[in-house]
Amino acid sequence: MKNGFGRGAMMGTILGVSTGIYAASRMDSKQRRKMKRNTKRTMSNIKNGISSIWG
Repeated sequence: MKNGFGRGAMMGTILGVSTGIYAASRMDSKQRRKMKRNTKRTMSNIKNGISSIWG
């Protein structure tokens, strides 16, 4: 199980990064700023959710 999960996680990471790079290269600066803001908000929500589960 470890080997299959690790391989799948690695492939998912590689595909996600390459897709993100492609999408970022096709955006203008206004869209890029909006994406950064949404990413910060999402990461904050994830951190709050994890801390409420563990805390």
